Amino acid sequence: MKTIERLPDHKGGHFPDGAHVVRVNRLPWTPFNLVGTPDGPVFKLLAVDWRREMLVMILNVPGGMAVEPHYHLEEAQGYIMTGDFEYEYGHIFAENYIGEGAAIAHSATIGKDDVLQFSIIFGGLCGVRPDGGPDLSVIVGCQAAYEMAKANNAADHIAPPPPGWKSRWQQQDN
Repeated sequence: MKTIERLPDHKGGHFPDGAHVVRVNRLPWTPFNLVGTPDGPVFKLLAVDWRREMLVMILNVPGGMAVEPHYHLEEAQGYIMTGDFEYEYGHIFAENYIGEGAAIAHSATIGKDDVLQFSIIFGGLCGVRPDGGPDLSVIVGCQAAYEMAKANNAADHIAPPPPGWKSRWQQQDN
């Protein structure tokens, strides 16, 4: 059995075998900028699976915010921990689980309280073109979420992308 250097109790990190430990309470909140909304959502990036183009995060969206239309490149899953919001599929409350399909565009209006959500996102999110398709000029997927968290000193627990890694979405034409 290999010897693994254990992490101190106050520090998260990642290991060569793919394991990682996240000290969530010690992670700073990072602005989640999909469409450049100041005072908008913030997130704590928990994991990135570069092979599957999947990211896991806790997202906090301010109460009263109108979430701009955005496009899901692939599926997204969310467990709503606090707050509520209205969107195309109905009124969503705390303790609801939502699964959103691939290749959909939608928006939401957050209720008076912040929505705190545990999210798993495949592929990423982007803006919406006037014809309803994906605007691939700005994608918030694994790479963007990792870079935002890293710039905020909130990604030490995540292994960086493999050399030469590119999202399959970055290789498509707008």
